[in-house]
Amino acid sequence: MVRFKVKANPVGQFYFPKEIREELGENLELIANAKTAVIFPEGVPLDVVLKSLEVIRLDLKNRLEMEKQKSQG
Repeated sequence: MVRFKVKANPVGQFYFPKEIREELGENLELIANAKTAVIFPEGVPLDVVLKSLEVIRLDLKNRLEMEKQKSQG
């Protein structure tokens, strides 16, 4: 998985890298809470979104473990 940094411009618009736009398409849905958001193509069934989130969750756990190992030695 690839990690991107996304910043807002002065009027609050976000730019998504070309790779993301090509993969997700032009019409998106977003579900957010206070600390994170999930962005997915419009109309994708929520069970598919959940499966994708599980892959991301496992990747985050792996990255966290690698960070811990790096800081220990």
